[in-house]
Amino acid sequence: MTTTVGVIGAGYISRFHFKAYAETKTPVALVADVNRAAAEAAAAPFGAAVTEDWRKVIAHPTVNVVVVLTSSGSHFEMVRAALEAGKNVISEKTLTLSAKQSLELGKLAEASNLILYTSYMKRFFPAVQKTKELIPRLGHLMSVYARTYQVVAPDNFHSGTLPGWVSREADGASPIRKKSGGGVLVCGGSHILDLLLHLTGKPRGVFTRNFTREGSDVDLMSHALLDLEGGGTGHFEANWHPLRKIGYEKRGWDECLEISGVNGRLVIQIPVWNEPENNAATLTYYDNEAETFTDYALPIVNPFVEAQRSFLENIAQGRQGPQDRYTGYRVDLLLEKMQQSADAGRPVEIRWDA
Repeated sequence: MTTTVGVIGAGYISRFHFKAYAETKTPVALVADVNRAAAEAAAAPFGAAVTEDWRKVIAHPTVNVVVVLTSSGSHFEMVRAALEAGKNVISEKTLTLSAKQSLELGKLAEASNLILYTSYMKRFFPAVQKTKELIPRLGHLMSVYARTYQVVAPDNFHSGTLPGWVSREADGASPIRKKSGGGVLVCGGSHILDLLLHLTGKPRGVFTRNFTREGSDVDLMSHALLDLEGGGTGHFEANWHPLRKIGYEKRGWDECLEISGVNGRLVIQIPVWNEPENNAATLTYYDNEAETFTDYALPIVNPFVEAQRSFLENIAQGRQGPQDRYTGYRVDLLLEKMQQSADAGRPVEIRWDA
């Protein structure tokens, strides 16, 4: 099957998807955005038409892949409409603002024999793929430490003046809550939580503490303990912080996973999300039996491009592939349970429907 893409949303994140379509020579038929100038700029290199009405993308007769790149609060309506129209869908994360809605979309896609992807592209770093291959060597997993520290300097969210985008407005909600449904847990933590799910399975419970300041309605820092399905413990933290030079690139971006088993340890470090072409994600493997360390020399890739390449190849072959329809649901349920735990001040059990 020949894939022809229609794109809903031409904001900042779209540039990474359009780069992928250019590199993979994927036809783009129509781009929709309420900002017509943004749609025109994105569409021009592909000779694509533009519209301000997202429904026209879904109705377009040659579009068989609808790509949803709007804010998360609009995803459910758009993705459902595309699936109901018989179109395959690639959606930016998070899939929706509700695990129930995300589960509904997964079931709709499955029942309709359509392909649905949530674009958690960090799975496509070679370091992550090699980690997936090596994890069985670790034996019983004792602990996982997953961290995303994202610099917001010159702002200091912890004790300085809060900027407008995380501050409550006259209606009681901040711009980031309206757009994404939460703070650093949703906006920053979702990718790392997807990697945790991908690499170590579905946790059975979670206990979360979030830091939220007066004047803001979103978490600015989040810490959690997770009960891993094999009996180990996961440690998670996400932080919007002012430390400009931390992280392995010394750019304030400090994102890593450290997975310890009885037979060894794997450590992944991930480069700045929007400039992945500068450095590779790194991987170090400690083999406890041999008492050796291996630093893997892995290529620099753009995971946005690699993710879209994989998604489109699978769609062209008419198969879902290894990243299933419920990827978005699982992250959304984990985020939901983490927030419930933080609100209640106690651990909560996680029951998975997919």
